[in-house]
Amino acid sequence: MLLQAHIWRRSKFYKKHYKDVSSILKNAKQLNFTQNTKIVFTWILDGASCIPNAMSVFPGLIAVNAEWAARLVLLDDEVVKMAFRFTMGHEMTHQSGDYVFLEAFTKDRKFVNWVNEVHSDYGGAQLAFNGNINNAITSIRYKAKDFKVDQDSQTHPSWKHREEYIKKGMFDDILIKRIAYNAGCSNKALIEKVCNHFAPIKLKED
Repeated sequence: MLLQAHIWRRSKFYKKHYKDVSSILKNAKQLNFTQNTKIVFTWILDGASCIPNAMSVFPGLIAVNAEWAARLVLLDDEVVKMAFRFTMGHEMTHQSGDYVFLEAFTKDRKFVNWVNEVHSDYGGAQLAFNGNINNAITSIRYKAKDFKVDQDSQTHPSWKHREEYIKKGMFDDILIKRIAYNAGCSNKALIEKVCNHFAPIKLKED
C-alpha cells in the first residue's frame, strides 16, 4: 500500500499517468543475473525518499526502495532502465565478492569500504552490460544527479571518484592502490591482502 502511495505521489511530480504497476515491477524483479538472488521492492527502505536506492540485506535478498519502483513505472526511459540494471548488478556483486573487514571507523576500514564499492561497480558493469564501460559511466552519472552534494564518505567514494575509477577500465592492483591513497590508507599488509582477494576485471568500449 505504501509503495503504491509513493508511486501515486511521484506521478503527480512527473505528471505521468500509469498502469500495469505489477507487471513492470514483476519484470524488474526477474532481473536476476546470478540466478540465486531475490529482488524485493519495499517502502520500508528509505520511506518516501526521492533518491533511488537498493541494498543487499543479506545473502540472496536485495531490497529496492519505492523511488526505484516509481521511476521504473512512470518513466519509460532507457537510461533509467540501464541504471537500474547496473544497480542490481552492483548489489549482486556485493553479495558474492566483498572483502570482509571488521574494524570500524578507521582509514583502513574506509579503504576496504571504497574498494568493495568500486569492485561492485565493475562487477555491476560486467553482469548488467557484459563489461560495457560506456553503459557503466552513463549509469553512474544518472545516479549522481540525485545528489546535491557529492562528497567522499567513510562508506562510499564520491560519485566523481567512482566515475574516475570506472573510467580506468581495469579493476586491478594498480587501481586498488590508487584507492588506498585516496582513502588515506597506508597499511601495506592490508592493501596486499585486498589485492590478493580480488581477481582483475577488465571493461570494454562496446
